[in-house]
Amino acid sequence: MFNHTIAAIATPLGPGGIGIIRISGPSAYAILKRLFVRQLRAKKKRTHFKSSSNDTFRSHMVYHGYIMGVDRETIIDEVLAIFMQGPKSFTREDVVEIQSHSGFIVLNRILSAIIDAGAGLAMPGEFTKRAFLNGRIDISQAEAVIDLINAPCETAAQMASHHLTGGIRDIVQTLTFKLNNLQAKCEAAIEFLETGEDRTLISDVSREVRNEILPGISKLIQRQKETAIFRKGLHLAIAGSPNVGKSSLLNRLVEREAAIVSDFPGTTRDVVREYISINGIPVVVCDTAGIHETSDPVECMGIEKSRNQIHHADIVLMVLDGTRDVNAFEEKLLTEIKEDKTIVVVNKDDVVDEGVIRGIEKRVAKYSWIRVSAKTGTRIDQLKSLIFKDIVHGQQGAGDTWAAPNLRQRKILEKTSAALAPLTGQGVSGQPIELVSERLKHSLQLIGEISGVDGREDLYDHIFNQFCVGK
Repeated sequence: MFNHTIAAIATPLGPGGIGIIRISGPSAYAILKRLFVRQLRAKKKRTHFKSSSNDTFRSHMVYHGYIMGVDRETIIDEVLAIFMQGPKSFTREDVVEIQSHSGFIVLNRILSAIIDAGAGLAMPGEFTKRAFLNGRIDISQAEAVIDLINAPCETAAQMASHHLTGGIRDIVQTLTFKLNNLQAKCEAAIEFLETGEDRTLISDVSREVRNEILPGISKLIQRQKETAIFRKGLHLAIAGSPNVGKSSLLNRLVEREAAIVSDFPGTTRDVVREYISINGIPVVVCDTAGIHETSDPVECMGIEKSRNQIHHADIVLMVLDGTRDVNAFEEKLLTEIKEDKTIVVVNKDDVVDEGVIRGIEKRVAKYSWIRVSAKTGTRIDQLKSLIFKDIVHGQQGAGDTWAAPNLRQRKILEKTSAALAPLTGQGVSGQPIELVSERLKHSLQLIGEISGVDGREDLYDHIFNQFCVGK
């Protein structure tokens, strides 16, 4: 399909064990033969290179040798080379991968030699774009590659792997087949049935859309909503007055000394961010400055940042001191935080007064709440379970969530559902068969955007520009 050959470094630049340069296109094999030498021979203090011009490279075999400059007088690196003959390659073109020592200089020298030998520098995502345009994958699988690379947790990686092998594609193909079948029947009815004889067909179309197609679409939409958290993660803010143990709680949650802990109030003056995983969900935990009355301009800046973090958080851990009653300022702060995203954490359980605890319990009864000791670690695991259960509402296991669309695909499914909705109402039987057929046709065009069959170049550019060079 493409008459030019592309090349790029496929691994991150920097010191490392192995770096990979990828070549794809009609000249990939010729470039390999020009630059790759299998053996070096020393004779009378001169090094001779065994020519590879007559060598052949079997597909999907690994060859040890050396990459030379285009002048064939300079050794660039000792490498392993793999030739993959199309269409049995990622792009369905002839592909060469060269495994060299990693490092900025050596990888760029090899890439420069490949460019000098006739290849062009690949654009971001161009290898995956060629795989798509050559029919090896569809757009949903291309998106799965991005999701797999960027997966923030194990569950997100499992979902992406499932989609990469056609999880979403197969479901969409089933829905598309049903819509195609209905639309074909409508077209045949327009051509062959007499006026009035198509009422039964329209009724059958309405029944299948209502009972089979729309429920399938709705299930996919709901799965995206339920699993979005695995892709984007959760923002959790730890809030409260100074010296109630917020930084100690952060350190317990992340299981290391991430924040400075001191008996002096106001130790934390800026937001401290750390990353953890709770039941497979990536969580950004933010320790905020203690919120209180102050005239110190630096503390005021920290408190303003704290309020901003609390406002944008998915979950707020409101930390209270279990050795004293809730003060007026803390009660006011609780009223400012949405109840359904708040967990009250009563800290210092190792030294609490039970009478004080009973008073706190009355004030926070409408919230999810738990007693912990950040100092000793008491009930920290139960707190993590509460975060998962009460706020995330017990997301389904990975096995139930693998076939879940991403946000772009969900929006397409919502548009498709809206386009099909008029075919399920009471007045559908009075609609002309031509209109029913057009609605089905429009729905097919919409759902086709998931796999990319509509041929929209702007969609392709939007998706493939998200890739790095070399992928």
